[in-house]
Amino acid sequence: MAEQPTKQKLWGGRFTGTTDPLMHEFNQSLRYDQRMWRVDIAGSIAYSKALHKAGILT
Repeated sequence: MAEQPTKQKLWGGRFTGTTDPLMHEFNQSLRYDQRMWRVDIAGSIAYSKALHKAGILT
């Protein structure tokens, strides 16, 4: 018997059944991502600038 959809997860209401433990652990990072998005974006911008300077990105 399949589980009922849950609204408590990011994908709640879309899927039924149990969540794979690996997927559950992966999604636990969302609470950190919500707090650190500014530095994550700044790091991505700095890295893309470095790749551009190295001639990898145009």
